[in-house]
Amino acid sequence: ASPAAWNAEASATWIRIVEKTDNALLLTVEDNTSAAERTGEVTITAGQAEQSITIVQVSDHALQSTYGTTGEFTMGAVISPNARYVGGYTAIYDTDAGNWVTQVVIIDIRNDKKYMLDPFPDTLYLLYDPCAITDSGNVFFHCEDGRSVMFSLSGDVTVLDNIPGAGKPWLSQVASDESGVWVGFCLGGETILYSPVKWTDGVPEILPLPEKTYRENKGWVQGGMARGCSLDGNVIYGTAWEGLDSGLMWWDAEGNVRWVGDELHKIKPVQIFDQQTQTYYDANLVDGIKGSSTSYSISPSGQWIAGTYQTEELSENKTEIIYTACPAFYDTDNDQTYTFPEYSGAVGMGATDDGIGIIGMDGADGIVSSTVLIDIATGVQISESTDWIYENMGIIIPSYSYLEYISPDRQVAFGYDLQNTGGEMMRKWYVAPKPQN
Repeated sequence: ASPAAWNAEASATWIRIVEKTDNALLLTVEDNTSAAERTGEVTITAGQAEQSITIVQVSDHALQSTYGTTGEFTMGAVISPNARYVGGYTAIYDTDAGNWVTQVVIIDIRNDKKYMLDPFPDTLYLLYDPCAITDSGNVFFHCEDGRSVMFSLSGDVTVLDNIPGAGKPWLSQVASDESGVWVGFCLGGETILYSPVKWTDGVPEILPLPEKTYRENKGWVQGGMARGCSLDGNVIYGTAWEGLDSGLMWWDAEGNVRWVGDELHKIKPVQIFDQQTQTYYDANLVDGIKGSSTSYSISPSGQWIAGTYQTEELSENKTEIIYTACPAFYDTDNDQTYTFPEYSGAVGMGATDDGIGIIGMDGADGIVSSTVLIDIATGVQISESTDWIYENMGIIIPSYSYLEYISPDRQVAFGYDLQNTGGEMMRKWYVAPKPQN
């Protein structure tokens, strides 16, 4: 604009100009409760220059889905396996009392009803983050002191018991209510630090680890963690936590454990040159499938497990390790691994039972830049996740929305965005069928 000063004016009262800076304009619109689409304009003028922006708002009755966010939640949110409930908490500092006041919030996304449980001081339960929620609305949280606690819709609180010989329980995910299965790990074991755990109707069972570690071909010291499970609780996946390795493992219905895509798992002894001491030392490089702490990396039936295929090679001068990474999806039914080197630097994040894979672009570097969907069997890219949501759920959501989970019936999508969160995965969003009055 020249001159720099400019003005904006809306042609309709349902369009509101809520913020205007030197180079930006923020608009909001009131809900369109009529049965008809409506059109309005915002006219921008700067000196003699003039430009109009046309705004078309569809009828509320035409929308088949609703879009919700949990931006008010303190540490993000979790969604139940069949995508009925979303849960989290808010924390507000009470200056008079000198502590934080915490309130657990559970949303029934079928009717958009919010359950606001009774607030409590952080001296009672110092919540850290939500870790899982059941289809009956029981939400679990990790606490700063290492405990895991569960809140029911009625406000009842249950603290998970320590497991003898394994330590404090740290819940990761829950299966369907019918299965009664929860998975996670314990911290502070007598023989290893982290022990993967499966609970069935509240009764814990320590899961076995692979005979050898991901890198060293020797016994475990730190251990591993169960991260997620299938809807029926029969298939579980987890990660190693030995050194910096996060090798991806899985347990079948009989409890047998294997590395995910173990045919690709290779340990390669090398000698690395230490430039400081001018000597060589022995080390192992590893190719294999690695995982993350997310609890959404498995498809509902347990057929597909998503991860990252990472290879390690020694540089020509033998002083550095060169890493490459690409998405990988493992078919537990057919013992087959699909890798996608054409998506270099990306990671596998999740999958549906019909073989649609969720890929996080640039995720190997730590922060996902976008999520795309592919047909795992053919490798054909389907679309950006926001486009897929529009095509399948009939609603446009912000372009910076990253997809984590698609419900078993493919009616609900769940993910996070980085808008106004300083790069942290805090603000969660969901797209669900529009509640019927």
